[in-house]
Amino acid sequence: MHARMTARQVAAMASALAALAGATGSCQPGAPPPQGDKTAEQSPAAKPRRVVSLSIGTDEILCALVEPERIAALSKYAPDPEASYVAEPARQIGVFVEREPEQILALRADLVLLARYTKAELRQAVEQTGTPTLVVEDFRSLDDIERNIHRIGRAVGEEARAESVIANLRAKLAQARAMLRPDRVGWRALYVMPPLLVAGRETITDVKLTAAGLRNAAADAGLRGHVAFSPEALLNLDPDIIFVATGLAADAGFRERLLGNPQLRALQAVRRQRIVALPSRALRTVSHHVADAVHDITQAVNALP
Repeated sequence: MHARMTARQVAAMASALAALAGATGSCQPGAPPPQGDKTAEQSPAAKPRRVVSLSIGTDEILCALVEPERIAALSKYAPDPEASYVAEPARQIGVFVEREPEQILALRADLVLLARYTKAELRQAVEQTGTPTLVVEDFRSLDDIERNIHRIGRAVGEEARAESVIANLRAKLAQARAMLRPDRVGWRALYVMPPLLVAGRETITDVKLTAAGLRNAAADAGLRGHVAFSPEALLNLDPDIIFVATGLAADAGFRERLLGNPQLRALQAVRRQRIVALPSRALRTVSHHVADAVHDITQAVNALP
């Protein structure tokens, strides 16, 4: 869906999809049609067997909680090792979806995992078919991530596994925190995204940088969330190190553009060749794989001359 749908169009789509749902039936033979609240927040009477995930973050959590045969489809980026920590199991699953209600319904999902940024009309259309859904709303802190793991664990009937994933996350974070070379502790770092955005406080980037033993220069400057920047503002912050992502189309050539920008030549990160490219998955993950991301960040910083 490229154009924004009107309320009438959403209702029409939902009605059509609901009719198709009745025609195709439930993914479990003889199962009655869902009734009442369609949001999957409680432990289910029967574990969902055909779960669809529509974001990389929920892909990564879901793959840690259930067997591949219980996953009907993952998001289109899941098999990309630059973007996803679950590329290998994703390739075994082999079904990847765009955010289209018709495609989701054809999979006969008994649970759909969505993120806050999923288009409102898609959420509404999927929910009105009667398919249980769970929407991940926040991913700005470790508490948010643990809460999301708990919620998805309950929804798929794997609460014990969720507890294990959280325990492993905490243990791996503790190990990663101890990895940074003492002479690099407290370096002022920035994650810069195209066209020129930085991540301040109340972002998962801030969590990763501080967990690695670095200081987030944008947070130190009082910035909150993701903020559009100018070359002049970047010069004023003058971080010790800049991280950029690779792997997505928007990332292509971004590091080279920063290095070649004459306005940025005075940056110490440019002069000292400290613009570090990491796979998108490390800088953008919002799942328990933040622990792996912190490990990747500390390794990259330790490797600098």
